[in-house]
Amino acid sequence: MALESEKLILIIEDEADLSKLLEFHLQHHGYETLVARDGMAGLNEAVQRTPDLIILDLMLPKIHGLEVCRLLRNSPAIRQVPILILSALHTTATKIRGLDMGADDYMTKPFEFAELLSRVNALLRRRGSESSVQWN
Repeated sequence: MALESEKLILIIEDEADLSKLLEFHLQHHGYETLVARDGMAGLNEAVQRTPDLIILDLMLPKIHGLEVCRLLRNSPAIRQVPILILSALHTTATKIRGLDMGADDYMTKPFEFAELLSRVNALLRRRGSESSVQWN
């Protein structure tokens, strides 16, 4: 199923199996994906490609995800890109900190892909996206 205008989702995730799984499912639903395996690479890709949405892990090599989030929010070119944190860190304090740093949404691992897809669609709709896909 392809979207009329593919949206680019940047996945910043150091776990190879999880990033491949996210890529597979998102591409199956018509999204273009790009993967970065550490915080520094994620920042570089975000600036170079300006994705439509970023899925961000927190426990990343080189630069912690919370710092990546803060830096993205301070970048004029990336400031408006929705950020969905997807992390194994599940304390209320960490969730609040992530949202306070500028994330638009926060999901904990393990997760159901149907819920992740719904949240991705909602964030893209809020950003003014014309298309979204439905979970089958």
